[in-house]
Amino acid sequence: MKIYIFIIALSICSISVKAQKDSSAMPAERYMMPDGSFISKDKVDSVSKAWNGALWLAHMESDRAQGILHLVHLTDADMKQMDEKNAKDELIVKAMINKPAANFDLTDLQGKKWSLAALRGKVVVLNFWYTSCPPCLEEMPQLNELTKMYTADKVVFLALTFNDVQKVQSFLQSHQFDYTILPDSKVIDQQYKVSGWPTSLVINKKGIVTFATNISPDIKHDLSAAINANL
Repeated sequence: MKIYIFIIALSICSISVKAQKDSSAMPAERYMMPDGSFISKDKVDSVSKAWNGALWLAHMESDRAQGILHLVHLTDADMKQMDEKNAKDELIVKAMINKPAANFDLTDLQGKKWSLAALRGKVVVLNFWYTSCPPCLEEMPQLNELTKMYTADKVVFLALTFNDVQKVQSFLQSHQFDYTILPDSKVIDQQYKVSGWPTSLVINKKGIVTFATNISPDIKHDLSAAINANL
């Protein structure tokens, strides 16, 4: 059953730094029904089925500390609009495949400068995300596992976010993300025409995009297959 994951845009905005917090101490996700009651994560799929898939997981910046995700019952018009947007986003992402990846120069949370051009000869994995993005948070455990499968001399994992340094540092107080995080990437997001989050790309040793995707239920498998094909 498809679950729509989106953000209440008016309520939000417009690292390789590893989180120092242990993941076991991070706030658990809490799922709030429209009437204000809470359900466990394993009940979300049942609600989605009861609503014929018209479920929207919404997350506001103010919800982060409490780990709250709101369950919103979508209208038919909402679902049509989201399906159209998802299809458009997917076409934009897939259009990048077999094309040179645009160069960028960004700085991580430790002050180290990163240039895509300087990484030629290595496989580079990019993840476009932001701190209030439910599907971004959902895939992070898989992405963290992925980083453990490769050595830094072969594969580089970079997470680009339009959030500023302060917001990312605050996020890392309660979340773990093992990619090298590059904040303030708004211009680069626009350069890559990213309009749906998360978006992941795999760039080969010659700087060509060989894989691109938005939300994937098995992102670890998809990315590892693409990485291995380029090693």
